[in-house]
Parts: sequence; structure tokens; C-alpha cells
Amino acid sequence: MLEGERSYQRGQENLVPSNNASPAPENPVIPKAQENPWYIRHFIKLLIGFGLGGGAVAILLPLLLWLHCGMSSGSSDQLRLHLLYVTGGIIAVLTLLQTNWKNQGDRLKIDADIKKNEQDAEKNERDHIRQVHAERRSRYTKAVEQLADEKATVRLGGIYTLVGLVDEWLADESLEEESDRHKEGQVIVNSLCSYIRSPFPLAEKIDEYEARKELETLKKQDSKNLSTDKSLRLKILFERFKDSAEYEEPRDITADYAKFHEEQDVRRTIFEEMSKRSSKVSVDKSKEVTVTSGTWSGFKFDFSRAPIFYPLNNLTIEQGNFAYTRIYSEADFRGVKFIGAADFGGAGFTREADFGGAGFTREADFGGAEFTGEAYFGHAKFTGEAYFGHTKFTGAAYFLDAEFTGNAHFLHAEFTGNAHFLDAKFTRDAHFMGAKFTREADFEGSKFAGNAYFLHAKFISSTSFSGAYFKKYAPTFADTSGSARFSARFSVQMDPKDYVFSVRGDSKFINHGTATLDGQPFIIPLGAVLFDPDSWDEKKQDYTRLSEPAK
Repeated sequence: MLEGERSYQRGQENLVPSNNASPAPENPVIPKAQENPWYIRHFIKLLIGFGLGGGAVAILLPLLLWLHCGMSSGSSDQLRLHLLYVTGGIIAVLTLLQTNWKNQGDRLKIDADIKKNEQDAEKNERDHIRQVHAERRSRYTKAVEQLADEKATVRLGGIYTLVGLVDEWLADESLEEESDRHKEGQVIVNSLCSYIRSPFPLAEKIDEYEARKELETLKKQDSKNLSTDKSLRLKILFERFKDSAEYEEPRDITADYAKFHEEQDVRRTIFEEMSKRSSKVSVDKSKEVTVTSGTWSGFKFDFSRAPIFYPLNNLTIEQGNFAYTRIYSEADFRGVKFIGAADFGGAGFTREADFGGAGFTREADFGGAEFTGEAYFGHAKFTGEAYFGHTKFTGAAYFLDAEFTGNAHFLHAEFTGNAHFLDAKFTRDAHFMGAKFTREADFEGSKFAGNAYFLHAKFISSTSFSGAYFKKYAPTFADTSGSARFSARFSVQMDPKDYVFSVRGDSKFINHGTATLDGQPFIIPLGAVLFDPDSWDEKKQDYTRLSEPAK
């Protein structure tokens, strides 16, 4: 069962909005106001009684007064008329009371009917919501099952269904709280991420196929004519396949490649659908970056330890956690917009990695990552902090024209291949403390607006700061104590001309002095030392042959 699926098996009682939780009784009690008052219970009797009695009084009373009291004929007629008026008034009042009571009863009945209709409508709405939610969960379960199907088309169908379900939950106004809609969507997003993290053994096999093919090609070439990069690559591949028994020849390489490319399409589709719903990045004329949230911006995306064997170029990836991922084949992240933090800590890049033109809007963490092939970050933009501490670059590392708006951390990074920072821009501090440059270290034309720290860095091959620009502070190659322990180190095995420190004319200068080892003087930064790369002492975990700090 994929992560998050279990939550979809909850009881249906949780699906109904809280404001509809207490239905009214179906047979409401009739209010006491509807009970017949005494004048209604005896209305006919009262009506007849007052009619007959009033008429009799109106006839007899004036007659008696005329006969026995000497009332004039005109006065008796007037009295009779008034008595008839009073009798008619009483009858009218009784009629009005009866009509009012009837109208009141009709209103109460209408109100009761309206209330019952409202209750029925609410109940129907609750039932409808239950049905809708239950139908979504049924589709979710079926879609998750489709992800395990052998056919790529079926798996794609499951993905599109899951994506649609997320959109439906987010637009569901029956869930009044946005957090509830987000919670339902996150469950499905977790399932999609779980699929991305699921193993795909064929990815490693394809990588082995191609690596084996590359090894055979390099072995056929004359070792004397191989470039340094190819020689290094040949060494790596020899080490990888030194035990040939671990390599199994494919039975049907055509079928393997077909399955491989199908799964590439399936998994990239997930990222494409996520990208469509992620934040949008715009840059105005003043280069001000504006991020507009997308419908899926509030979700967390966990791709940690996933096997990545497909291109992700020109997408938007939000809150991407790629920690400890294994990236097979060529890692293509060209033009990717990373919204929020991007975590590649501990990731393994088995071949070339291309982040050319990528944009990192917040922290970019590549700490402890390993780049086996070339790593290209040309024209990449790091808006937040950039962490490359303890990162290993086996192949060449290209940071050509890269922009570091936040602090750049390359503490104890290892550059086994060439390190190119040509025209790179460091807006804040650049930390290269303890970094090791085994081959060429090229900082030509690079611009440092903040501090640049090279304490305890090791330069084993040619190094150039030609045309570099240090705006406010001269770079730091040694601590103020003058101790060689934390000073930058330059290989004595190189030609002194291979170290170039001639910065741009309007730059803060690299203060330099002279250091001597084995009778060979070198002009290197003040306080830095010369060292012999062959003098490594495993017990002491340090180089034993060092010069005095340059003076």
C-alpha cells in the first residue's frame, strides 16, 4: 500500500461538513400556540348565541321600555338600533378572532413545511457530499492500483486520475476549512512522491550497460593518446568493473531499453503535472524576482532517496527534497526553477549533471553530494544560501557565470577534476575553507562583492585569479596569527608560473609574498605555504613537507 492510502479508508462520517452535523427531528412537536382557545372550540355556539340573543334583546328590550317605562317610540328605535350594532360588533370580533387563529395556524404549518424542506435539503446535500467523497476515494484506490500495472499507459492513466483528484479536493467548498482540503490533497501528493521514490532496478542496469560500453570503447583506444579526463574516467570504470562476475550481460537489451524509456516518460509526467500547478517566477526590468503561488504551492514534496533516471529540464520544482537521491544516466536539470528550498544533500550523480541556467529562489543544499561525471552549473542563479560543503566533484566542475546572491559555501569541497569559476559572481561571502583543488582552479574574471575565504584550501595544480575582482575586501588565504596550520597551500610540484594572482586593476589586491621549498621560490598569497602533495601522512592526517608562510 502506497504511503497515505490508509487514510483514505476512514469512515464516511468524517466527510460531512461540521455545520450539518445535527439534523432536526422529522416530526416536530406542534407549538402550544396552535392549541384551540375556548372561543374557537365554542365558536359556532357563541356565534349563534350572540346572534339570537342580541336579536332578541334588540326587539324585546325597547318594547318593554316603551310599554312599561313610557319610552318614546323614537328612543326605543334608537336603542334597538344600537343593540343590533353591538350584537353585530360582537359577532364581527368573534369572526376576526377565528380568522386570525386560522391564519396563525396556516403560518405555523407553512413554517413547519419550510423547515422540513430545509432539513430534507440539508440531508440530501450531506448524502450527496458523502457520495462524492466516497466516489473520489474509490477512484483514488483504483488509481493507486493502476500505478502497479505493467502497462505504461495504465500507469499514466492512474497518474492523471490522482492529479485530478488533488485538484478536486482543493476546489471542494463543502470542506469549509482550507486546511482540510489541503490535508486531503497532501495524501495524494504523498502517493505520487512515493511512486517517484519506488525502486526501479532497470535504471541501474541501463547505467551499467552504458558504463560497460564506455569502458570497452576507452580500452580500445591508445592509452598514450587519451586525454587526462578520459584517463581519469577509464580509471573510475576499471575500478567499477574490476570484478567482472558482478556484471550480468542483458538477455534482451532492446526490451530493457523500451521499458526504461517508458518509465522515464511516466515519472517525468508526474513532475510535469506538479510543475503546471507550482508557483510562477517572473523577473522585471530591474531584475526583481516575483514568485506567484500556484494551486499546489502549499504541499510538501519528498523525493528523498529516489532513483532519478529521466530528464527534469525546464520544469518548476517546488520545495523539492532530493536528499540522498541516486541520479542515473545524465542528470538534466537545465533551466529548472527551484521554488523554495532545494535539497540535494548526499545525492549521488553517477554521470554528467547539468544545472545550466537553473534558478534557486531559496537555499540550495548540495552538501555531501558526489558528482562522478562533469557537473555544470553555468549561468545558474543561487538567490539564497548555496551549500556545497564536503561535496565531491570527480569530473570537471563548471560554475561559469554563475550568480551567488546569498553566501556560497564550498567548505572542504573536493574538486578532483578542473574547477571553473570563470566570471562567477559572489554577491555576499564566498567560503572555500578547506577546499581541495586537485587540478586546475580557474577564478578568472570572477567577482567577489563580499569576503572570500581560502583558509586551509589546497591548490595542487595550476591556479588563476587573472582579472578577478574583489570589491571590498582582499581575499583571505591565511589567518592573522601567521600559523601555517590554517593557511592555504600551493603545490611545490607545479611551475611557479602556473599560479596567477594578477587581479583586475580596480580590485582589492591579493597581497603576496615569497615562499620557498626544495630551493624553489614561489610567489603566493601572503601567509600561504608551499606543500608537497606526495608527503601525506595517514597517521597524522596531514602533509608533512611544508614551507614557511610566504613573507
